[in-house]
Amino acid sequence: GPYSTQDGSLSWKSMREASLALLRGDVASSTLDNNKELWNINGKPAAADVDGRKVTRRGWSFHEDDNGNVHESTIEQEDDFECSNTQDNNGDSTSDTLSDDYCGFASCKGAQDGPTDEDGWQYFPDFKEQSLLYPNRKRGLLDFVRRRKLRRIAMFRPDHFLPRDVYNKCDFCDSKAVQVLAEAMLDALSLASLFAYGPANPEKVTDAQVIPLKAKLIDTLQIGMNWRSDSKKDSKISIDDVKERLCTFAEKCVGKPGPIMHLLNPDMDQNIQAIKPLRKKAITKYFTDEERESLARLLIKDIDRDAYQLHCENETCASSLHASSNHGNKEDDLITCQFQFVPCPNYKCTVQISKKYAKEHDDECGYKVLPCPSGCGMEVARNNMHVHVTTRCSLRQAECPLSLVGCTAIVQAADVTKHLNQHADTHFMLLSTRMMEYQQLFKQFDTKIKMLEEKNAKLERELARTTALLSTKNESNAISNDLKKVTKRLNALEGSCRTEFKKVEYDRRSHKK
Repeated sequence: GPYSTQDGSLSWKSMREASLALLRGDVASSTLDNNKELWNINGKPAAADVDGRKVTRRGWSFHEDDNGNVHESTIEQEDDFECSNTQDNNGDSTSDTLSDDYCGFASCKGAQDGPTDEDGWQYFPDFKEQSLLYPNRKRGLLDFVRRRKLRRIAMFRPDHFLPRDVYNKCDFCDSKAVQVLAEAMLDALSLASLFAYGPANPEKVTDAQVIPLKAKLIDTLQIGMNWRSDSKKDSKISIDDVKERLCTFAEKCVGKPGPIMHLLNPDMDQNIQAIKPLRKKAITKYFTDEERESLARLLIKDIDRDAYQLHCENETCASSLHASSNHGNKEDDLITCQFQFVPCPNYKCTVQISKKYAKEHDDECGYKVLPCPSGCGMEVARNNMHVHVTTRCSLRQAECPLSLVGCTAIVQAADVTKHLNQHADTHFMLLSTRMMEYQQLFKQFDTKIKMLEEKNAKLERELARTTALLSTKNESNAISNDLKKVTKRLNALEGSCRTEFKKVEYDRRSHKK
């Protein structure tokens, strides 16, 4: 179709079809077909048409409808999201938006989108990937392709997963659990793409390869279905159960490569594991850290609804902290939320971790500055301590610089100069002895060199004589070959002469008769 994603791997005939597809607006892939509840902002199941026109992908929705009107369910977040389809005071669309046929998508004409004309079009000579990297603002004689980038703002919708009284709890969750789940999601999506499309070119993936798998992975999380109020303690879903579900996602979703593929490539499993880090790096473009962590927090709130062992039970804990920090108050000192995310205080460390793990992280943080264990007075980061102790510390044990000539003294690095000054006479004797040894070696080397030179000269003479004999033999062989040819020709002439003589003799005798 004329409308596609940026890499062209997914295309549609109309913008409405594109809108529904980008938000997974089809009944077949919606959660309603799996008998799951789609929650709205009031905690009630959201309605949907049978043909899927109102069904959207769980977790995301556009900010406004096709006419630029804000959805009723997003009024509370009006100040937090930017509308793509703006209108003036008279209700008419502004010049920055397109017609209603574009379903609220606006053309991109910013500096970050590259050179465009007034209507947002870019021109290219062809559809090759290399050509699309260098757009032209105006159409040239050799430009046969034009493209226009359209954008529409989508917002994350936790109400698609959980009732409001559950997802509206404080966003502070166990940082280790969040990190484990977020990493497991990325691993599962990377492995599924490798199983589905093979390990060739692991650093490059397309929209058509990743977007459908990502939607299936989000369904696999089953957010909103992992808790039952009447469940026994032993039957409740745990973080390990979700991790196991994600570990088997690739095989259940697309199937593991079969025996035939392993016959063609016996080392396939090892190859996949080797290139998995490259694929993960490519997948992060489609499945960002922020999105994975948001899904992980919702999953934790779903699993840990009543126990509150992995997330905060307060509703305003996180918001109070943000408000107090924005106004410069110290109200956050009074809050003792153990799941509060705190940044690591160590320089260059970018980790943010739950307050309950702050001391544990500080005890193992590689950027933690510690005093040198040898007592030299320097303070070094933990991850550089080994290098400092072995190569830079002034109190480390060091060999004498003249150890190569026989000095066996081991002193502290700071005392090397003192050691050289105090034992100058000893070092002089060692150097003198070593120089005398070197002189003897040099004499021996001179003798061996002279012997080798004489031997080399003898070999050169032998080579010249052999070469002369070979050339003489070649000349003899040539003369012999010529003689053989002459002899052969003489024999042939002699044979022909005999034949002629016999013929003459026969004619003479015949004449006499």
